[in-house]
Amino acid sequence: MTNLLSSHLEDRSTPQYFCFSIRCEVCGEFWYSSIIPFSKALQAAEHREKKELYDAIYQPEKQRAMQAASQEARERFSQCPICRRLVCDACFLICDEMDLCRECAGRMEESGEPVAP
Repeated sequence: MTNLLSSHLEDRSTPQYFCFSIRCEVCGEFWYSSIIPFSKALQAAEHREKKELYDAIYQPEKQRAMQAASQEARERFSQCPICRRLVCDACFLICDEMDLCRECAGRMEESGEPVAP
């Protein structure tokens, strides 16, 4: 699931902070990760001559922020076992037979409650 989430993360980062988003494949709503500031954001603006150094620091921090965003998204998204789409908790239903996205549940005439309203 982590690889699936990572492949769906869209980079919304800036030179000052790291942020990622995922779009639910059922409702189309975007979820945004927590914003993580770049540790050298203020210093980078002051010291342009150290740009290469700050760029080298930026990439590993961005990777860690992406891993954190992926972990955060695990608690808000599920993969439908039928259509294999990545869906938010509002579109993923807990059903009697099998938990499904709301579109698959409707097509199969399964009722259920969303993971999160």
